[in-house]
Amino acid sequence: MGRPAFTLLLLSFLIFGGNSGCNKDETPTLFDMVYVLNVDMPAALNTIQTHFVEFNKVPTNIESILVDHGLTEADVARIEPYDGQLEVILAPVDLAYFQEIFVEIMDGQSRLECFYTPSVPLNTGTRVVLVGTLADFKPLLTQSAMNLRMGFRLRNPSPSSLSFTLRLTFKAKA
Repeated sequence: MGRPAFTLLLLSFLIFGGNSGCNKDETPTLFDMVYVLNVDMPAALNTIQTHFVEFNKVPTNIESILVDHGLTEADVARIEPYDGQLEVILAPVDLAYFQEIFVEIMDGQSRLECFYTPSVPLNTGTRVVLVGTLADFKPLLTQSAMNLRMGFRLRNPSPSSLSFTLRLTFKAKA
């Protein structure tokens, strides 16, 4: 095969067949489930242990969300973590002293991680972005309430007592 024929074959592959693997068949989002929680952190927490903040019986509001969208629980195939953020309230404090943050949903004795940041960047500013896991949380988020637990480790002792907003967004998929 000569160079012009090879170039023509490569060009036709890129035009006609190159995009077939790139267009991922994305399942449509039915609705978002957003939870905003307040966190108070005392000063001088140590760097040795993992610290936890628990949020018990957080209403999922699933019944009203389904009614608002004209859906039933059967219309929802899965509920996935999408976006999480921890942001300091009313203080220009850089959050680089956080080493690691994760959020779990607890069901009895079992815990399932839904958001995490394995290593908080040193230039993070006043907000830390958490990544959602790939797990399906439909069995837990279609109950009337959930129990959450945020865990974190610090690089340096916490400089002062601070208040944070933890914002978690889940996407319900068809």
